[in-house]
Amino acid sequence: MQPIVATLALLVGIRGLANVLVPQLTEFRNPTLITLGSRSVLGLPLVVIIAAVLTAVVAFVVKRTIFGRQLVAVGGNRAAAKLSGLPVRRILVTVYVLSGLLAAVAGVLATARLQASDPTSLGLLMELSAITAVVVGGTPLTGGRVRVLGTVMGALLIQLLQATLIKHNLPQSWTQMVQAVIILAAVYAARGRKK
Repeated sequence: MQPIVATLALLVGIRGLANVLVPQLTEFRNPTLITLGSRSVLGLPLVVIIAAVLTAVVAFVVKRTIFGRQLVAVGGNRAAAKLSGLPVRRILVTVYVLSGLLAAVAGVLATARLQASDPTSLGLLMELSAITAVVVGGTPLTGGRVRVLGTVMGALLIQLLQATLIKHNLPQSWTQMVQAVIILAAVYAARGRKK
């Protein structure tokens, strides 16, 4: 099964399960969660500091470790990586586990910031924002290259765009259309650079 198909199937299935288990907005009164979402250190929200530390760790792993180089090789050409003796299956399983763990951390941080959870709307279409951030950040969807800092900059750009459109009282549908245009422009620009 293609990884993207498995990912989308699980996304839809788990979101449906979340709607069955918790069908409406649920507020959290956990003091640890409230502290995590509202505390600041040196004027910076704790959530931002945690995200920055995790970004630095991921960038270090990708750029400076053997595992990171193997990961980029597998992403660039899985068959060639397998022929060169890399443990492709183990690398992929590790990446999926780490990706799920980081997604769980992001979910906890988002819940801590909102002090509530709503499976019907929280995180809805966030996968589109993630793909947009990656593409705008300069990481090709075909693999073989990872730009962690570029992805962060892409995410900040998407957030700025969404905040600007919301500030001007434009509906969410406009944000989605603008994101689609940005994805197409970024892929076209990347294609032009490749040629």
